[in-house]
Amino acid sequence: MAVAVAGAVAVAAVGTAFAMDRGVVLDANGDERTVHTFGGTVQDVLDSAGVTPGKGDLVVPPPETPIASGDHVVLRSPRELVLELDGHRHDHSVHALTLDEALREIGLDPEGVELSEDRDTPVPEGGLTVTAERAPRMVVMYDTVRTETRTTGATVADVLLSAGVAPGEHDIVSPAPAEPAEPDMVVEITPVVGEPVTEEKAITAETVERDNPDLPEGERKVVTEPVDGLRRVTTATVLLDGEEVPHELRNEVVTEPVEGLVEIGTAPPAGGGAAADLNWAALARCESGGDAGAVNSAGGYYGLYQFSAATWQSVGGTGLPSDAGASEQTRRAQRLYDAVGGNWRSQWPHCGAHLFE
Repeated sequence: MAVAVAGAVAVAAVGTAFAMDRGVVLDANGDERTVHTFGGTVQDVLDSAGVTPGKGDLVVPPPETPIASGDHVVLRSPRELVLELDGHRHDHSVHALTLDEALREIGLDPEGVELSEDRDTPVPEGGLTVTAERAPRMVVMYDTVRTETRTTGATVADVLLSAGVAPGEHDIVSPAPAEPAEPDMVVEITPVVGEPVTEEKAITAETVERDNPDLPEGERKVVTEPVDGLRRVTTATVLLDGEEVPHELRNEVVTEPVEGLVEIGTAPPAGGGAAADLNWAALARCESGGDAGAVNSAGGYYGLYQFSAATWQSVGGTGLPSDAGASEQTRRAQRLYDAVGGNWRSQWPHCGAHLFE
């Protein structure tokens, strides 16, 4: 009990007593005054002040202790504290001046109870009666180390403070410190060993395929190129059941991947029958040297079969023939052959005969 009071009062280091006037601060039950004495002990200070400790009074430092100018002497008389705790009466004799000090003196954490009076309420000479209820019990698990506490705090951070547990900068606290505290809750802390490491990793973009009835069967056309995304992953070594293990702290998507699109042709070869059986490769060699991208800028003819833009569009083509694939050009050339009733001379008067080689 003396230790508790001494801890609340600053007692200056004691110097060697000399036969000289000393000014010492005497705190008698909260009433402070400076006492001058030629004596060299705490008892001399009390005598000079005309104070005689009564039965049960507590003097800090003890009366035989040497003193020096500037020192403090504290005298506390006993006072009765009646504590109705969780419905049970407890009678205590304390030397504290306030309820907060009294509770700590009897070994009860003021943070762990709900009180009928404010904590700074004075304990009068005639005593004080207080009703108190214990706060809800909480548990903090720092990996495998268990700490129990009681607190009226509103958040998990209050629970940690009451338990005297201070998580490290990167430690994982669950529930998070800002979450509300609940009775009988268990707060789990996963300690992080060392510094976390952050890496950026690609998110592979997928490519989907869809049928295109306007493309020749089996022909592939890239509509959208896939673009990989990016994620940021933070990992660290943590303590789990006393063992150091790798753990992923965060996994954040920086940029989403862009899905690619490829169209697959499903249209059967146009022209069919006799048109499909003709030697279109020979015609292409004659018309363009077999170059699907050939352009005759002077005459406005394009591609393997030297379509004009107008003729190309008449058989369903878009853009320029020289920009289309070889199989599409052949399919549309066969469609043109059928459209003119096999009159190849009207379309390829110089090279059309090669169709029959």
